[in-house]
Amino acid sequence: MAKDKAASQKLQLTLPEYNRIYEIICSVLEGRANTPFACMFFAAAGALILNKHYKIPARAVAGAFLLCTDPTPSVISIAKNEDGMVTSDRDGFHMWVQTETYVIDFMAPIFNESIAGKGYPSAVPRKMFQRPLSAEAESFDELHAPGDYFTMPNVELTDELVDSFLDRPTNVDLLNAADRWFKKYPKKLDDLSLLNDLGEVHKLTLSAPRISGAW
Repeated sequence: MAKDKAASQKLQLTLPEYNRIYEIICSVLEGRANTPFACMFFAAAGALILNKHYKIPARAVAGAFLLCTDPTPSVISIAKNEDGMVTSDRDGFHMWVQTETYVIDFMAPIFNESIAGKGYPSAVPRKMFQRPLSAEAESFDELHAPGDYFTMPNVELTDELVDSFLDRPTNVDLLNAADRWFKKYPKKLDDLSLLNDLGEVHKLTLSAPRISGAW
């Protein structure tokens, strides 16, 4: 039993591997979406890449997501926050990737942009978020140290959002672009270009804020 537990704690991705996926997603979205609020695409593309290229069973999950970001402690809540209650619906939610043993969020390095203007007292460091499910706090009252996290998955909302996301051909086209362009780190990426709505060709280049570490 101890051996199984130890195996489940092993990181699913190294920092360079995570960074490659994060950079691919950011770069595909560049100029084509409001990237700091594109959590559905980050989750869908991340799950696709993990399933197809790493053979890691993964799925996109929507709901409320809370993360302690400094020792103060400061806690960001990407959710619907009303009257002291934390819930999730179409007007307030986050979407992340979940495997059998881990919560992985490929959008985490740009959380600072996602929460801009929402009254949080400090900046969010640009870090990889890849934490074992076994390390999740039991409630949002227990978020005391940087990296402590709590999720409230919403199954109905997840199904609704994933269906609506995949119903849009543009989203599917960009997912396919991320899949085609992706190569595991440290392999060199092939050249890939995309057509915009005006029929103009734009070459994809890696462009994303640099990650400073891991939670």
